[in-house]
Amino acid sequence: SDNTMLFPLLVLVLFTLFVGILGIPFNQEGTDLDILSKWLAPSINLLHQKSKDSADWYEFFKDAIFSVSIAYFGIFLASFLYKPIYSSFKNFDLINLIVKTGPKRRYWDKIINVLYDWSYNRAYIDAFYTTFFTGAIRRVAQLTHFFDRRVIDGIT
Repeated sequence: SDNTMLFPLLVLVLFTLFVGILGIPFNQEGTDLDILSKWLAPSINLLHQKSKDSADWYEFFKDAIFSVSIAYFGIFLASFLYKPIYSSFKNFDLINLIVKTGPKRRYWDKIINVLYDWSYNRAYIDAFYTTFFTGAIRRVAQLTHFFDRRVIDGIT
């Protein structure tokens, strides 16, 4: 690829590789400075036969269920928004229930279009960013420019 994309990606790779060092206290006692084994120890010991602590499993499943449910919701939403026109899944009752025409279908199409537009426009993050952050910075810059030209330069 082009060097304009290669160099920023290499910088991101370097920061990504070494971000794990942050927040890990270095044990200065002896030669026990193996950061990778300290980092992987909780995940290795999680499935060990001797670990029967239910609190660890509860925390693990609580964190895993939340993140996996978000991923499944995204997959489910994408399957409805980006599905092919001719699919072998048309025989399922859920799909046939949604495909039926009528006022429910029109309402469902409106919901799908809103979700599609929201997803296509990346949840309107760019518009929000432009309105609030860029607009606010421009207003502050105009205010400081006015203050500099009228007040500071007006005094001298």
